[in-house]
Amino acid sequence: MRLDDSSHRPWPATSVLGRLTDSQRDDLLSLGVRREFGAGQVLIRQGDLSTHVFVLITGHVKVMSESDSGRTVLLAVRSRGDLVGELAGMDSSPRMARVVAIGAIGARVLPFAEFEGFLKRHPDAVRTVNGSIAAKLRSATDKIVDFSSQEVPIRVARTLLRILADHGRPVEGGVSIGIPLTQPELAAIVAASEPAVHKALAELRKHGVITVGYRNYVVRDQAALRQFAELP
Repeated sequence: MRLDDSSHRPWPATSVLGRLTDSQRDDLLSLGVRREFGAGQVLIRQGDLSTHVFVLITGHVKVMSESDSGRTVLLAVRSRGDLVGELAGMDSSPRMARVVAIGAIGARVLPFAEFEGFLKRHPDAVRTVNGSIAAKLRSATDKIVDFSSQEVPIRVARTLLRILADHGRPVEGGVSIGIPLTQPELAAIVAASEPAVHKALAELRKHGVITVGYRNYVVRDQAALRQFAELP
């Protein structure tokens, strides 16, 4: 099944495609080959020496890393308009993480040489790509600080706020986090046990801050969620 972006929705403003000019975006989307991936299909394997770059056209992917002890940590979720795998070609290092399709997705897959050629043709796009990489590093740094200094309920609240900022979409009575996410996956993101995350979510539900459905979370009161996250 070919997944076309036939809705003509604007690209998310925080994504790389959303920040490129029309001509830059058209050029990037003309490169490589179009690929579709099914739910659970692996796009990138941790430790691989491949360097191709994915431009996500539809759907969401999980970025996960396995530690030496065998524990899986969910590092991030990338969505429509995002780049995935752009770092490997820059420093010729093995892939840092495994990337898996959450549901059916469509993507352009570019050899790194084509991606590099795009950046050379569009010097202004380099700033956009660098800004995206800087945002990923900043988010990773924030998580490290949170994990080392904050209790689980605060980490859960801050994680929901980060996802909301990147993927949130208005729904009746609130804002959905915009991506399908199970409680085990949320536990992997905040590096906590599932019972601890379940308890934190129950507290948020009790105060009317969020509602929880099947793989979906709706934030009913963002101001209250920020209070739980201990953020101004």
